[in-house]
Amino acid sequence: MAMGKNKTGIMAAITAAAGSTADAAETRERAQRTLPKGTIGSVRAGLGGIQEIDPGLILPWGPKDRLEVELTAVNSGNLQPGIQDLADSIASAGQQIPVLLRPSKDRDGYFEVIYGRRRILACKHLDIPVKALIRTLDDTDALKAKGLENASRTELSYYERARFAHAILEQGFSRSETIEALAISKNTLSQLERIVRLVPMNVGDAIGAAPEAGRPKWMALATLFDTDQLTEQAALKFLAKSGTEPSSDNRLDALIAAQSRRGPQDRISREQQPIPGVSIRSGKSSLQLSIARKGSTEKFADWLDLHLEGLIKESFERFQSESPKG
Repeated sequence: MAMGKNKTGIMAAITAAAGSTADAAETRERAQRTLPKGTIGSVRAGLGGIQEIDPGLILPWGPKDRLEVELTAVNSGNLQPGIQDLADSIASAGQQIPVLLRPSKDRDGYFEVIYGRRRILACKHLDIPVKALIRTLDDTDALKAKGLENASRTELSYYERARFAHAILEQGFSRSETIEALAISKNTLSQLERIVRLVPMNVGDAIGAAPEAGRPKWMALATLFDTDQLTEQAALKFLAKSGTEPSSDNRLDALIAAQSRRGPQDRISREQQPIPGVSIRSGKSSLQLSIARKGSTEKFADWLDLHLEGLIKESFERFQSESPKG
């Protein structure tokens, strides 16, 4: 039943992107008329408006929906197992479902992927053209098509959905557009936002997609950070030691279980933000400085990383000279 629903949802996404038509020749002609001149020579027409495109002409676009899947990071000698399996399937039975592309606004003759990154990577590995629908979509319509296709994919994990929602909002789309694109409620979006807000990105990357873990486990991890029972540094240290865990689900379970065994830690009694992107947390047992390595504080974080040792030594010497003797 799940497979049937998934297939139905995918076909709905294709239909929404392609538009309804009864005549394949008319579809091809209309598709060619709507493409910029530079891209027409890059297209080999197929049935039903489906084109064959060289994977080398496809560029990434839009909010990232999958962890560890980078369109520009294809290495034919080092494919992820999931993409290798997909490549094997395509080699055996062909590409059954087309990807959705749009002509690039910045590079003549190139296309941007709306959805289908894994299929593109698999075809690139096989050195074969990608079967694709090509539409001149604006950002809003492209996001809706991407969201509709994602809604039908049962393999997209809860955490990947949270990161996808965050990426959409980070690119300037409104909450209402995000809700529509993901086909979720306001309450669900708030829950996804809470996960990304409380679980540091570096920790989420170290854990991975955790495809078997749903909302309760990620909420449990978020609560550990929210109640200051777990810090980013402690989580990353633990995950580095447990790097031999065979799956991201195991890493997530191990992190939550280890923290539960430790019990509650000292609560943070005070937090300051001297400038945006910089926070200082003061607790009974430690003083923590956190600087975001992005946005306006990215270069400052890099500079401080190089000079922090000297600044600490200077501050300690000043402390000693100002402290009362005896």
